[in-house]
Amino acid sequence: MTEQPVEHVAPVARPTLGWLELVVGAVAYVALQLLLFVALGLLSEGTPPPPALVAVSGGSALLAVAIALALRVRSPAAVGLVRPVARTVALGVGIGLLVWLVSRVLIVVYVALTGDTSDPQEALTLFSGPVAATLVVLIGGLVVPLGEELLFRGLAYGVLRRLGHVLAVVLSAGVFALAHGLNVVFAAALLLGIVNAVLYERTGSIWPPAAAHATFNLVSFALVLLVGTQV
Repeated sequence: MTEQPVEHVAPVARPTLGWLELVVGAVAYVALQLLLFVALGLLSEGTPPPPALVAVSGGSALLAVAIALALRVRSPAAVGLVRPVARTVALGVGIGLLVWLVSRVLIVVYVALTGDTSDPQEALTLFSGPVAATLVVLIGGLVVPLGEELLFRGLAYGVLRRLGHVLAVVLSAGVFALAHGLNVVFAAALLLGIVNAVLYERTGSIWPPAAAHATFNLVSFALVLLVGTQV
């Protein structure tokens, strides 16, 4: 009996992220932030509550990524939403702590050179009540990191990497830092953006950089909360 040749079926190509997704995601992110901030201002008739302000930041990033994915790709895996591996998530937590420690040095250098001591996190009236403080810490420490990692690493870096890994790391991290403003946290955001882009490239999952970002934010907010309760 002659052996029949095995027929190989080519896998179905899954659409990949392209410039269309990046442009739509970026425009949607900016537009959603503006619309939501305006809506909050009208509804609150003054300064919106801090939890709502923080929620707008994370929510607009999540919605922008969802809109971009809905165009063609329609696969969460395209932005790194795959099953997490415990050891890589633990690595992300450790990296988040290390980046936070290094960022303290960067902030000291920044303050010494510029004299600017303002901190956007401290500008939030976190301590108007325990419920508001808890919501700010949870949303800012968990929801915002996931939304921003999906937007700046999963979407932005995912598209820019076709220009080359190094350029993609620099560009995505630079935009991420600029999105946080030219202030005391700029250098820390730039460092976190660079490290998380590399982490995302090495692991192929958004969860390790999200864990690093969440750790960084949670430690930062926890210290603001601690200092605020002692004032």
